[in-house]
This record gives sequence, C-alpha cells and structure tokens, in this order.
Amino acid sequence: MNRQTLFTIGKGIIIILIIMAIVFALKAPAADLNGLDADGKALYTDASGLPYFSEMDSYYNYRLTNDYVDHGFVGDEMVNGSEWDMHRYAPDGNQINYELGIVYLTSWMHDMANNFLGWHMSVKEVAFWTGAIISTLCVIPAFIFSRRLTNDYGAIVATLIIALAPNYFAHTFPGFFDTDMFYYIAPIFFIFFFVESIRSDNWIWKILFAILSIVSMGFFAQQWTGWIFYVALMGIFAVAYLIASFVFNVDADRGEYPNVLQWLIHNKEFLSIVAIGVIAFAGLAVFQGVDGVLGIFSRVFGLLNLQSASVVVGGFPNVLISVAEMQMPSMLGAGMTSMFLANTNGFINGIGGIAVFFAALIVLYILVSRAWKFRKVRQKPVAEKGKAQKGKRVSAAEKLDNSRKFKLSLADLKFGGDNEILASKRLTVLYATLFVVWVVVTALAVSRGSRFITTIVLPFAFLTGIFVGYACDYIKNRLDNDKWLTVAVILCAFLAAVPLATIKTFYGIALFVAIAAIGLASIYLLKDNSADKKHVPIKKYVLIIALVIALVTPSICGAFQTSNGVVPGTHDYMWNAMEWVGETQSNDTVITSWWDYGYLFEVAADRQVTFDGGSQSGDRAFWLGKAMTTDDLELSAGIFRMLDSTGNRAVTKLTEITDSPGKSVDILLDILPRTSSDAQKQLTSKYNLNAADAKEVVGYTHPDNPRPVTFVASSDMIVKAGWWTYFGAWDFENQTSENYNYVMPYESVKVGPGQNGTLTLQEQGGMTVNAVIERGTGNNTTTAHVDSVYTETGEPLKINDTEYNPYKISRIIVIEDGYLMKNESIKGADDGNFTMLLMGQNNEYTPILMDKHLENSMFTKLYFYGGANQDIFEPVHSENGVMLFNVNFNNTKAGK
Repeated sequence: MNRQTLFTIGKGIIIILIIMAIVFALKAPAADLNGLDADGKALYTDASGLPYFSEMDSYYNYRLTNDYVDHGFVGDEMVNGSEWDMHRYAPDGNQINYELGIVYLTSWMHDMANNFLGWHMSVKEVAFWTGAIISTLCVIPAFIFSRRLTNDYGAIVATLIIALAPNYFAHTFPGFFDTDMFYYIAPIFFIFFFVESIRSDNWIWKILFAILSIVSMGFFAQQWTGWIFYVALMGIFAVAYLIASFVFNVDADRGEYPNVLQWLIHNKEFLSIVAIGVIAFAGLAVFQGVDGVLGIFSRVFGLLNLQSASVVVGGFPNVLISVAEMQMPSMLGAGMTSMFLANTNGFINGIGGIAVFFAALIVLYILVSRAWKFRKVRQKPVAEKGKAQKGKRVSAAEKLDNSRKFKLSLADLKFGGDNEILASKRLTVLYATLFVVWVVVTALAVSRGSRFITTIVLPFAFLTGIFVGYACDYIKNRLDNDKWLTVAVILCAFLAAVPLATIKTFYGIALFVAIAAIGLASIYLLKDNSADKKHVPIKKYVLIIALVIALVTPSICGAFQTSNGVVPGTHDYMWNAMEWVGETQSNDTVITSWWDYGYLFEVAADRQVTFDGGSQSGDRAFWLGKAMTTDDLELSAGIFRMLDSTGNRAVTKLTEITDSPGKSVDILLDILPRTSSDAQKQLTSKYNLNAADAKEVVGYTHPDNPRPVTFVASSDMIVKAGWWTYFGAWDFENQTSENYNYVMPYESVKVGPGQNGTLTLQEQGGMTVNAVIERGTGNNTTTAHVDSVYTETGEPLKINDTEYNPYKISRIIVIEDGYLMKNESIKGADDGNFTMLLMGQNNEYTPILMDKHLENSMFTKLYFYGGANQDIFEPVHSENGVMLFNVNFNNTKAGK
C-alpha cells in the first residue's frame, strides 16, 4: 500500500475513534444521575455508591452472570445436565433456555478487569458499564457499511444516527445491562458481508464474505433471540433480488436462455445466493442445530406476532399486551416541534427526526426510479481502458475508494452506449432491492410494537448517509446560486437549532445565529476568485457541514437529554425491603407481587418469586390480578397457596377433565376459599369429578404444608392497576375484560379547619380533574368532591350543554389522623363510578379516586388501609411506598 492508501485507511480509523469517543461521552453521564438532587442520588444508589440498574431485566442478566462467575454455570442447579433456575416461577423453577452471550462476555470482561488490569471490580460494577462499552462498538460496522455507500460526511451522519438512535441509546447507557447492546453490531456486519458476497466477482472473496456473514449471525444467535429476524430479512431480500434480477435482466440476459431454470443456472447472482445459503445452513447449524435452522421462519413470525397474534394464550389473557414496548408506536410525539426531535415518543422521532425521514425516502425513491429506468437496458461488459492521461490519473487509494463506493447521482441518465452508466445497473438494482425490502420488512415489524423501531433505524440511517453523499456532490458541482445557498444554510441552521433549544433556548438561538452568520459570511463576504474549475468555494463546504450538523443534532441532543435524565428502576426503599426478606424470612419463602419487580426480588432477597419479567405468562397474570382485584381475602390467600406450593397443576388437571380453561378457573374460584373437605365435596357433587380426581385436585389447591408467602404491595402498583385489574377481571366466556383504576395526585394539599383546598388529580386532553376538599370547624366536618373542568377556561365540562363529570364519586371515605371519620354514600350520586378515599394527617390531605370495583379490593385493603381489620395478611415490614405482608394460612378457612 502506498502513502495515499495508508492515509485513507488511517483517516477512516481516526474518524471511527472520534465518533466512538463522542458516543461514549454522551452515554457516560447516565452514571452520574444528573437529573436528581443530592437526596435523590442517595436514594437511587446502593450501599457501594453505584446507581441501581435502570430496568429490571438487568437484574436477571446480572444474576446469571454472577452465577457463572461464582460456580461456572448459570442458575442454581444442574439437573440431568441442564441448568435450572430455582429463583423463578415458584414452586418448580425452570430450565434455562436463554442466549448466554451477555453472560460469557461480561464474565470475560470481569476477568480482564480484575486479573489483567488489576482494577478489583465486582461483577455488578462490570455489568453496570458493559452495555455502554459494547454498544459503542456499533460505530465500527456502521461506519464501514455506510462508507461503502457514500463519502466521509455521509458515513459520519449515518453512523451517528445509528449509534445514537433513541430507542437503542435509551437501552444501552451505563446501568442498563440487557441484550440490547448487541442489536446493531452483528446484524450490520451480517448484512454488509452478505451484500459483499453477492457484489464480489471473485469466488474466493464471495465464499469468504459469506462465511464472515454467517459467523456474524452465529455470534448474534448467542446474544439475542431476535437474530432470526435478520436471517429472515436477508432471506426475503435474496428471493426479491433474484426476481428483480430476472425482471430487470441483470447479469445473464434472460433472452438468451430457453427457460428460467437455464437462466438461473447461468446467473452469478443466483449462484452467489445459493452459495451463501449452503454456507448459512451449515454455519447456523453449528450454532443452533439443524432443527433450529429449519424453524427460522416459523420463529420469526412468532417474534413479530408476540403482541398481535391474539389477546389470548391458552384461554388466558396475553400479558404481553400490557408491555409498553409491544404497543404500536405513534408516528410522532406531541407538540409542534416534535417532528424535529429525536426521542422515543414516536416512529419518526425514533429514527432521528423528520429530516432523516424525508432524506431517506428521497433516496429510496431515487433508487427505485433509477432501477426502473434500467429495466430495458441490457448489461454489457465494461471495455478495458488504456492508461489515462497523466493529468487525469487518480491515486491507488482513490481508485480503491471509488471502486468500493456505491455512487448515486441525479445527473442526466443517458442510455444507449455509455458503458460506465450501464455498469452501475447491477448495483442500482441490488441496493434498490435491499433497501426496499429492508424498509418494508422493518416497517411491518414496527407495526407490531415500538421495540422494533431499532430495526428500522438501520435502513433509514444508511439511506440518509447516501443522501448526504449525493447532496455533497450536488452542492459542489451544481449549486452555484447564492440565493439558494442562503436558503439552504438558513434551513440547516433552523433544523439544527430546534433540538438544541429543547435543552436550553439560548443554546438553540446561539447555534442558529452561528450557522447562519458563518454561512452568510462565506457566501457574501468571502469572494472566491479561483479559475480552477475543480476548486470548491468555502461557502459550499460551510453548507455541507451545516447539513451534517442539521441531520445529527436531533440524535445528539436526544442522547444528551436521555443520559442526563436517567432515573434508576428502583430505590433504597424497595431494595431495603427485599434485604429484610432475605435476612428474616425462611429460605423456602416465595415472594409474590405483580411481575415487574420479579427479577429484582430474586437478587435483593435471594428468594423464589411467583413470576417475573420472563415468566409473566397469561395464567399467572390472571391469578395475581384476580388475587389483588377480589374483595375476598380468603380467595386471595387460596390463590397464593395454590400457585406458590403446587404451581399450575390444579389448572392443568381440571383442564384435562373439563377441556376448558375457563371452566377450570370457575371451579377453582369456587373451591379455593373453602376448606379442603368442603372443596372435595363440591368437586364431586357440583362438578361431577370422581373421588380420585377430586382428591388429586384438592391436593394441589390445599397442600398440607403450603410454602411461606410474602406479598409485596408497592406504590408503583397504583398506576399499574389498569393492567392487573384487566387480567384479574378476565371474562373467559367472552374473552374480554375491563380495567379499573386509581387516580391520585403526586402531592398533598394543606387544608386547615374552616378552609378549602383544591388539588389537581389529572390533566389531559384539555380536561382537568380537581379534588376540592372542604373542612368545617367542628368534628367530622371534612368532605370533598370532584370537579372536571376545561383546562383552558376552568368552566365545567359539558356534553350537549349538560355538565358531565367522568370522575363523579358516589361514595366518600375520610380517614383523619389514623381514624375512620366518614364512610358514606353521597345522596343523588348513585350513577357515580368512583369512590374517594380522603386521607388526612396533620392537616395534610391526599385524595385518592378509585373505581368502585376497587373500593374493597385486596390491594386497597392492604396498601391503603395497611391491612387493618383482617388477620390473613399480616403486615411485617414497610418502607416508604413498600409494604410487606406474610400470608397466614392458619387463619384462613382452609387452614383451620
């Protein structure tokens, strides 16, 4: 390699290193919790000073990694050569079937940090930083791929859009320890090498690229279940490209062959794809086994249909419909300026903003249009050319760069004799097909849930990079009108300033003024008198740089706001409560609650849980939801006794007998609150089970020695009530449900005797819901009501000129200084759907609205009333917003 070639390669390496430094610098502030004050930081950091993980899946990955470092395998037990996790899914635990790439990698990094670098870091400390470090490496394949398609400017833009993609960045900063860190590295390499294998004319290179492609995907298969999505994507692309090659007559002229089969045999595109397919099958079989490879397409449809396939799984409601990232995203976030921002509020925001969206679509249109123009043009071999004249020769490095770059230009296309133009036909059809398929398939995926926005970022980012490459050529060679240069500079200044202004208005104004001033100065003050036609005036470089800044500023600003606004997923109150369980409760205790914190409970308390984020099956979601929604504490205790001691055996047995999950549930709801003898009689007399089956079922529902159960009631479950009541109120016959909610403010209001106070409960859609508290001067004179008004005017909400209050209360319960002062229906308000619980302490009042169905629910009785006036759920420990109750089965009917 000559000096110029080394310079080109070195320049690329330096750019990659600079971008990696920028990306990591944007991620790092997440570790400092800059959005919190000193007290907040203390609350959200553990005893070692390390912030808690930002989401609960991180605790599962951390626990498995800690297991692997501690005893050489993941989980708690080896059963017949398989690894079993006994912290999950009480009572049986489960066999671990999980991609362990994150475990192996973090374990290796832990070894390197301690044994090689001597840093003395714990597994948790290494895990805390692993996501940020590994995800930053996506810059390498992103830049390589994009540089193959465009120039340095375009590659920089595409790389930053990918590395800082909001949905990706929000899952890969310090403290987020999940498989999201792998989402881009291997897939980009896989697609890049796949395409290079097709592009190459040398069979040695074809095979080498095919092997590298499959190795990339093989490694990805060890890191994330979603690897099959990309295999399916490229499989669809391969088929589509073969069809396009036939339609557009790429490579072998189909007119020269008697049939399609003969054309395929002589078509190198087909032979390339066959070679990749053979290597892929053999390679992936090594990683996944033959059955795993054969089941790829059925698995990818299952992946895409997690949320949309049905709201029912085995007769039970599908809990995945409650997962936020499985909801279909909106196109844009709210607000006039939202389209110019990069964040997780909508699809367009998730790919980097409106400028990226349109830049990518413009290039996609150009590719398809250009390919269509090529459809009737026959491919001809490019003639050998003699050595160019000395003045027109280019360096070896430039030849290498040009040969590896896909050139896109809007210059006039002349068909008929220009071999250089005709030679681009193959690449045009290739990349047109790739990006059309890539955009369409990922768009379909996005329609299945916002979690898939990360997949569509890649084609949009690369297309935007190509757009920048074309724009550079156009600006340098064709944009000579100063007025249009001025308009372009001002537009770029505006696009760059709006995102920055969301951080601080002054910064946005300053950036706008800076770009506009520099641009206008370069256009009107710097006169260029060069006679060299190849000379590019400074004003054009200013516009190019302004364009780059305009396209990447939304992503940079969005990343900055994300990392500086991080709040960990848990706090000292929850962690301390779980440590109390671990220190005081027996080892066979099962912790039961809604699934969100399950992974945390397993680590902090070192106890088994009823279900967690990886086992939130429909049946367990139903049973936990029913236990918290019902007003029958006997039933709640019975559900916990059954689930945590014998699991799903009772449901399974009854379903075998009745052939109906719904009928089985009805039977269990009837017998769980009863004594074992009464339950057995009910099964034989009412439900016609034979004595043996009835005895077996009762053995599952009323075990002789039920495991100890600790129920966790926490403040986060208040806002989640809409979901756990939805599952708990499931109608098996109609396969539908309703949800019930609590509405409460984030603060209290001070109201002295003889005073009134107003507190906003909710504000949305132009409507404000206020709780109005009124106190007299005598005893038991406190009351309250709810007003629903228009936010803008304060006037009562009306429908057809009649006042309408969607939060009308029919009952009020007042507790002052720990004493029940009032519990009465409101006259003339029988049509109200809500009950108000007004809790006062030292003249500070907190109004809580609850759907009437929740007024006497188990959760209301335990969390809001502290478990008073009942003896089944024994309050044993509390922290701020966290209450623990041990289930006293001896005080239930079944235990007496």
